[in-house]
Amino acid sequence: MTVAYAAWITVAAAGVVPGACLAGCSGEAQSGAPAANPPSPPADTTRDAWRATVQFPNGHEVLAEIADTPERWQRGYMFRREVGKGEGMVFVFPEASFRPFWMKNTLVPLDIIWMDEDRKVLHIEANTPPCKADPCPSYGPLRKASTVLEVRGGTAAAEGLKVGDHLQIAIPKPGD
Repeated sequence: MTVAYAAWITVAAAGVVPGACLAGCSGEAQSGAPAANPPSPPADTTRDAWRATVQFPNGHEVLAEIADTPERWQRGYMFRREVGKGEGMVFVFPEASFRPFWMKNTLVPLDIIWMDEDRKVLHIEANTPPCKADPCPSYGPLRKASTVLEVRGGTAAAEGLKVGDHLQIAIPKPGD
């Protein structure tokens, strides 16, 4: 066990990470214990989600749903059977913090991309597999992130995205 991994376990076990299940839980694991029974899919709110345009350094664009509320952070891509080419979800948080994600109830592989306040890529978890059984592993950097992007598995590699690159994210303002 590496020192970094041991530190990760310590931080997660201490409950310092407020949203340790952002990418695939319905809130039942916020206490750190997985649910005994899988939850039923919550009501789909994707139809009323705002969309942002995310541009990769090579010019590739993704139209991303904006997850900007605790409910949307928790739902993420849960129960979705596919993520189309050029689609994504951008998680916008009010402040930078440790933001581990997991893949509980997520049915498709995703690339998960953590960014700082300047939208600089801190970490890429490529082709993150769906969680098949509890306990589900958590993924993420040991650095504070303020924005996280989820895209179809393989997108980051296909578009040549790497740690240190900057993404441009155009988030509409109310009334746009």
